[in-house]
Amino acid sequence: MGTKAIKEKKSESIRRILGAATEIFAEVGFAGARVDEIARRSGVNKATIYYHIGDKKALYTRVIHDVFADMGKRIASNIGQSQSPEEKLKTYIHNIAFTLDQHPHIPQIMLREFALGGHHFPDVVTEDFVRIFGMLTEILEEGSRKGVFVDVNPFILHPMVIGPLIFHKNLEAIRSKLSQAPEMLKKLDALISNGVAEKIENFLLRAVKKQKNGD
Repeated sequence: MGTKAIKEKKSESIRRILGAATEIFAEVGFAGARVDEIARRSGVNKATIYYHIGDKKALYTRVIHDVFADMGKRIASNIGQSQSPEEKLKTYIHNIAFTLDQHPHIPQIMLREFALGGHHFPDVVTEDFVRIFGMLTEILEEGSRKGVFVDVNPFILHPMVIGPLIFHKNLEAIRSKLSQAPEMLKKLDALISNGVAEKIENFLLRAVKKQKNGD
């Protein structure tokens, strides 16, 4: 087997391992996950997991860190110096929504961690969060300096961004049962299912933008 084929096989094995680990961490949390089950579901043996990634803690770290490190890099890359504070805030929200769309199991993992007070959160993931949160802080401070935004505490705003997105993603399984739900709930589901990120952007921009005299 050539070097290229070996690398491709390794990459495919890692992809399957991380995919299975993500599903299982979302289903049963860190404490309930077992490397044996991750190995079975990914179609590799435990030795392969330990060799390529490491133990359960290393798997958990890799699953979450890969997602949030990538999101932080994407936000930093997509926020241009020429953008207005409003555009930067939209970019921030859009990239978070994009990440959760691409990684539908992450909201379940995050909700479990929030419920446990971040008990299993790896330090490197905390650093990812600090970096991402720091970008939001800079956007809000720039908007305030330029007289575009009112003074906003980022600790208040960030949950207003991430909360509805995580809640919305975790409702997807429940929405499959809406065929038996009252008509009112079906209408509500239709309202939140289309363009939820844009709705959050518009709502928060109205909340943080400084009103002009006469408005």
